[in-house]
Parts: sequence; C-alpha cells; structure tokens
Amino acid sequence: MTDLPEQTDGKSATKPPAKTFENSFSKLEEVVRKLETGGLSLDEATKLFESGMKLATKCNEILSNSELKITRLQANFAEQMNLVPDSDDYDDEDA
Repeated sequence: MTDLPEQTDGKSATKPPAKTFENSFSKLEEVVRKLETGGLSLDEATKLFESGMKLATKCNEILSNSELKITRLQANFAEQMNLVPDSDDYDDEDA
C-alpha cells in the first residue's frame, strides 16, 4: 500500500515535468529537426513553427530570468563585500 493520496479527478498521480530550460530547448530542437526534414503539409509545418516559436519564447524567458537572478546575486555580493572594512581602513584612522 502506498502513502500517496488517491486522485479522484481521473488525472495521473504523477505530474508532468516542469518546463525547464533543458526540456523546452530539447523540444525546440526536435521541432527544428522536423521542419528541416521537410515533407510536412503546410498546415503541419505552420503548427510546428508556431509550437517552436512558443518554445523559443519560453527558453528566452527562462534565460532572461536566470540572467536577472545572477545579476542580482552579483550585486548583492558586491554590496556585502563593500560592507566589510579593509584592514587598511583601521590603520588610516590611527594616523
């Protein structure tokens, strides 16, 4: 017997994987390969292209958010480093 709660809404007990950058980028690469291979109807190619554009947008959003997070972390670190007085600062006060 498992300790997992039963789901009564008919959905699977496992959640789909979160939309990670790697997952989205992998799907985007798959879409590009299918489009480059060709042999698709115009309707199929258009739907794939639309899907690819959504995936590219998602990847761009994830990268932008990561870049912003890194920039903030660097700024916080730089601010913290400026709060720590240098040992030379104490020597200057005695003069």
